[in-house]
Amino acid sequence: MSESYDVSYPGVRVRCRDESGSSSLVVWRSQWTPEVIRIETPTVFNRTVWTVGQARVLRDVLDAAVRCAGGDAR
Repeated sequence: MSESYDVSYPGVRVRCRDESGSSSLVVWRSQWTPEVIRIETPTVFNRTVWTVGQARVLRDVLDAAVRCAGGDAR
């Protein structure tokens, strides 16, 4: 069974690593612009904006990477 995530503000924090060590990014969607998915990253600019279509492609790419790595794509 797939886990359900509430990506309304303040969003879902996902742990990751960057050059400074342990970090995280946050994925969220605003009620005022529901067609845009926002990903706050631990980079210098700290914000990436994705259209729903771009986010679907990103999801598919991440799912494929997880499957190739032998993990369970949820």
